[in-house]
Amino acid sequence: MNKKIILGTLFFILLIFILPLGHSLLFAAHSTGKIEINQKINAPYLQSSQQELMLVFFGYVGCVKVCTPILHQLDDLYDSNSFEPYKSSIGFNFINLMPELEPLQPDIFAKSFNPQFRGVYLPQKELMNIDRELGVFFSKNLTAPGEIDHSDNLYLVKREKNGTLVLKSIYTMHPLNHDMLIHDISELLKEK
Repeated sequence: MNKKIILGTLFFILLIFILPLGHSLLFAAHSTGKIEINQKINAPYLQSSQQELMLVFFGYVGCVKVCTPILHQLDDLYDSNSFEPYKSSIGFNFINLMPELEPLQPDIFAKSFNPQFRGVYLPQKELMNIDRELGVFFSKNLTAPGEIDHSDNLYLVKREKNGTLVLKSIYTMHPLNHDMLIHDISELLKEK
């Protein structure tokens, strides 16, 4: 009887701990860090951007753990020679997830990384639809007041000729794969 309990316990431990680890290792090797979407989106906060393509990141002003490293990576991308031919066709929008701020703060924060970046302030009402429209996760941090836990994905959005916004891809890799991003941007611009 004791052998059955021990074997059952070992099997249970195997299922709970080892199987998910093996599963994640198996599929991590096949992940490209990019999810192709190609879906129309309703994002009025992006309509004022004039570029045909937009990189969009959701975070909050003052976020040092997630936003700052990613914004530095995007600044490096924007300043690279390989990105130079695309600068006029693609913009970057930093969408602030903390409505308690002054409306100008997100733009000041984004421009502190690169003067071409655009920071967008959204009031609480507009923030409520972001999670449903784009799958952005964010919630107040329970242990650190004034901080927000949030997803760290980068979104590539294309403006169609009729003005419709289409979410083309979501990038989940960190650090960013500059070559993949530039390749995707190049391919989308050829579709004209």
